[in-house]
Amino acid sequence: MRKQISILLFFLLPAGAIYAQTSNGTVSSLVAAENYFAGIAKEKGVKKAFLTVSDENTIVFRPNPVKAEKYFGKQDGDDSQLSWHPTLAKISKSGDWGFTTGPYIFKTSLEDEKTTYGQYLSVWKMNSKGVWKLAIDLGIPHDKPKTEEKLHFTDPKNTRFFNQRSVKRLQQREEMILTSDELFSATLKNYKNLAYNVFLGDDARLLFPGYEPIIGKTNITDFLRNQELQIATEPVEADRALGSDLAYTYGTATIAYKGKESKYNYVRIWEVQDGHKWNVTVEVFSPAGE
Repeated sequence: MRKQISILLFFLLPAGAIYAQTSNGTVSSLVAAENYFAGIAKEKGVKKAFLTVSDENTIVFRPNPVKAEKYFGKQDGDDSQLSWHPTLAKISKSGDWGFTTGPYIFKTSLEDEKTTYGQYLSVWKMNSKGVWKLAIDLGIPHDKPKTEEKLHFTDPKNTRFFNQRSVKRLQQREEMILTSDELFSATLKNYKNLAYNVFLGDDARLLFPGYEPIIGKTNITDFLRNQELQIATEPVEADRALGSDLAYTYGTATIAYKGKESKYNYVRIWEVQDGHKWNVTVEVFSPAGE
């Protein structure tokens, strides 16, 4: 059923590419943009797909953060096969900012018998022409999924927000999110369980290499305790929707597991939830490069 819905969404996209990428303020337009992106990858290759939906600000993790236009501009075309579809999508009440996540399948070529499975996260922002552009993209690998994910495409409960666009005010909003991440990171150093209990939303999901999505605060805290992971994070960048209900941070992480420390990059999606409190609704850790 999930696959049928995703295929239907793709074929219901408007014929003109520009319309397939335009925000109409609903989550359906965000899902359409993601499926349009995936459709280009299938028909014209990964490089063409990323260059089509990216702008000068788009960040991809390969494995460390780099501008998409710089990275893919240097890549030769290849016959690798990458397919994916969203299973979770949310859009800001301002209609200019959203994210999707879901499963992907990768093969280096059509003839390659080896298949890599995983989960991706994409953050999207609307440009001045009302067109969705990719803001951040990264993914983590895991074994072939044992279960199918349910679809969760969520529109905001209302579209009322204080539309403040001054440079100073926008900077203050981003600093507030960065401060929240810094507090989360500081609490993690000595009080891991407390940090995740305080800063995670009840329906949060963790994307960690080697594992299918871990969904729900209780399941995430159980996973971290059972794996005995020690996590230290340091935020680098933040961005926030004009609607002030969704935001992201990304940065670097050191994770100790069984006495061995490894370097990661992380992205956190923040959402205003009950009590007007910013909670982490998606957290992704991807292995860092040198």
